[in-house]
Amino acid sequence: MNLETPQPTHSESFDSKWYQTFEQLGAFQAYEYLDGNKQYREAERHKFLNSDDGNPSLDYPKIDVERLSSDETQLLQLKEDIIREETNEIVKQVYRWRLNEKIAELRMLKAVASGDMHKFQRYSEFVYGKPSPEIFAFTIHNLREIATSQLTSDDPNIKNVAQELIDLLPADLPTTANYQLPQESDITIVRKQTLKELGNLLNLDVATGTEGKQYTADEIRDIFQASLESLQAEGWSVVVDTSSKSGISVDQEHKEIKIPESRKLVFTKLRSLVAHEVGTHIARRLNGERSKLHLLGLGLDRYEKGEEGVATMREQVLGDSIEDFAGLDGHLAISLAIGVDGKPRDFREVYTIMEKYFYLNALSAGKISEEALKSAQTSAWNRTVRTFRGTDCKTKGVCFTKDIVYREGNIGVWKVASNNPEEIVRFSVGKYDPANCRHIWILDQLGFSETDLEELRK
Repeated sequence: MNLETPQPTHSESFDSKWYQTFEQLGAFQAYEYLDGNKQYREAERHKFLNSDDGNPSLDYPKIDVERLSSDETQLLQLKEDIIREETNEIVKQVYRWRLNEKIAELRMLKAVASGDMHKFQRYSEFVYGKPSPEIFAFTIHNLREIATSQLTSDDPNIKNVAQELIDLLPADLPTTANYQLPQESDITIVRKQTLKELGNLLNLDVATGTEGKQYTADEIRDIFQASLESLQAEGWSVVVDTSSKSGISVDQEHKEIKIPESRKLVFTKLRSLVAHEVGTHIARRLNGERSKLHLLGLGLDRYEKGEEGVATMREQVLGDSIEDFAGLDGHLAISLAIGVDGKPRDFREVYTIMEKYFYLNALSAGKISEEALKSAQTSAWNRTVRTFRGTDCKTKGVCFTKDIVYREGNIGVWKVASNNPEEIVRFSVGKYDPANCRHIWILDQLGFSETDLEELRK
């Protein structure tokens, strides 16, 4: 299919008539509304860890059903208006797809409020997809190999935990796909392009002579704020977050980077997260909104695999080596919860496996047993909460599938880098998925090229 697409003038965009309204209604991210009261969730954590059975109860105080219904009505009206009035068929279709996705997010949140777990799962999978059985099998195969290698350890504790993990992991999964880690030549190309685009952002003004220093939340905030100023990201800010969140995140709706108040980072991790959060999530938004299709600022539908794939890829190439694809623990927990292996699990069952996984990692890294167990419990709790947010935690096979996008997206963009390296130069033009053929078709039909990105940089 080859459509003749008239190009907009320099001062206009293809969708200038629609984007401002869409931004007002559709900038929200559903997961931001699945956070809870910090004190309440900490109490639930304490009860959970001091009991041998049962599941926690998660709260969702940010969900306002009346507002969700109002927003849904307005998004449906916007969709009708675009279908009726938009003359560019590509613009009409990309907005239809994206609006359907945002409407599904609202209905998913309404399902949380009503406790309808069947609807919640259906909408979560509509928006984020289901975990790939092939990637799950690849992950399980690698974990079983790693745990088996630890059975010869001189440390009896490591041997015991390794065996416990092996006993808990699914066995005899078909390994029909073998995912090869990126070649050094591909890593070199991506690293060169990353440094070309983000070099100024990565020249961080930090304390010298403090190798191994742990940067506090306030220090991280200041460094991120400086990187925003370097990017000329007007209207964006960085805040220290006192909610129950455990990870640094970008709130597209309120234009904020949120740093958990307990967060600490060493310099190398801080630098890579600047590339991830500012150099990718925020830069792609700014570039998209400055482009000839403003919708690229908030993303084409199902863009998140590409978004997190590019972000994690950039983190990887700034490190010393790539030992695995990104997002293992998130993809693993979701696959276990849904029951990709044929056994759906509730919160406690997933937590038990994740705790053993994190415990073995901590012991293998040299932590003493008590410290390793405490660290594992914290990591397993945070991961399992992310997996079951939005749910009642007890309905087996129901979870929030968003975090599959890290691992599947990372694998996808590395495949693009290997098979179609010329696409790398277009990664920053806006929020799209380079591994999604439909997205590539849209950009090509609308005439997006490396020249567009160079003009945006100027």
